Amino acid sequence: MLCGAGRRVINPEIGHKLAGYGPDYPNQGVHDDIVVTALFLQQGERQALVLSFDLIGLSGALNLSIRQAVSKATGVPLEHVHLTTTHVHSGPEVRTFFYETGPAQRCRADYNERLIQWACQGAVDAKASAQECDVFYNFTFEAVNMNRRYCFPDRRWLYIPNNKQLAGQSYEFVDRELGVIGFRKKGTRNQYQAVLTNYPAHPLCVGNSANLVSADYQGALRRTVEETFTGSLCVTTTGPAGDMHPLMPESGFASAMTMGQTLGRSAICRLYDAVKLQVDEELRIAYEPLALPVKDQATADLLPDVAMRTLPDAAIKGAKEIATHVSLLGIGPVLLVGVPGELLAEPAAMIKWSSPFLRTYILFQATDSVGYIPSRNQYMWGGYEPSSSPLAAGAAEKLVGAVLESAHRLLAAQPLKLE
Repeated sequence: MLCGAGRRVINPEIGHKLAGYGPDYPNQGVHDDIVVTALFLQQGERQALVLSFDLIGLSGALNLSIRQAVSKATGVPLEHVHLTTTHVHSGPEVRTFFYETGPAQRCRADYNERLIQWACQGAVDAKASAQECDVFYNFTFEAVNMNRRYCFPDRRWLYIPNNKQLAGQSYEFVDRELGVIGFRKKGTRNQYQAVLTNYPAHPLCVGNSANLVSADYQGALRRTVEETFTGSLCVTTTGPAGDMHPLMPESGFASAMTMGQTLGRSAICRLYDAVKLQVDEELRIAYEPLALPVKDQATADLLPDVAMRTLPDAAIKGAKEIATHVSLLGIGPVLLVGVPGELLAEPAAMIKWSSPFLRTYILFQATDSVGYIPSRNQYMWGGYEPSSSPLAAGAAEKLVGAVLESAHRLLAAQPLKLE
């Protein structure tokens, strides 16, 4: 396996509206840099790129523009260029369209053009730096997140970020798996070219008390890993965090540092006893179209809160489906699945535990930004996510089925070799 990594800082200008807390949230400075980090992989003749952005999400059109430019700049096939976002809420708004409300007003075309250039530069650097590496993987569990949904038996619900006295008391499903993939330089004991991490939690430790750019806990995680493994770049990715929040949400920069350091230290530890890929280092790649049904009246009527039984603009205008994509990148027995929005942890668990790969991780807001993707049952229980989602009940299950079918096709073409 050849591996390379590259990075560019993507801080916005003063005044650029930040994303995640409404329309009036202008940038007043930088607390810590936000970045795009590129990971280049080559096994035999097959090449792939993963680019992770400290952004809230990428609309489908901008996502495609970045991938096309990166493909042209590096020679990596378009279908082999995979993007994801960490979903930070302290970065610039770059989404050009919202399926719920239509065209966006707060993104800036000049910034988005520079974002494409930064992505290309990082990807070119990643490919140029490629050297032979051994691949290691491991996983562990860290109790630094929670399910932000609190449901009562009579279908009343509370949104824990707005009811912080309930933090940590929800009994809804929680995914606390930290996945780690290390690309160790050939012939060395602990010198890493790159480390990829995956953890399911919104990067919302900081909150909107300060209008400052920040990568939240993901930035602290990266710094912790990179300070230890000198010369490496850490590619942080967010897992299925649609209803996963930090255990102390919106509690400031100190909380972001604490959470990031906890996850970073755990990643470092688990690289010391990680499993080396020896039998199967193959890259298995797919980029598949997917049509998700738009929320209809039957879905809206499932919601327990009558006031929230509204339809998105897309449905009002007569759209029946949202055309989007899912991406799959297998690195030996480990599969990375890019989803087109904010997949909740429950349907993601269906993918993780039904996958034909040994370990499967979700890349959040990876191929598009279609909003929340809840499972069918969650519409009946209500809550912020199904109420605001532009999708119909059954959309998540359709996504799950499409991903699993694609994963099985990959292994039919390139059977998995296990020790």
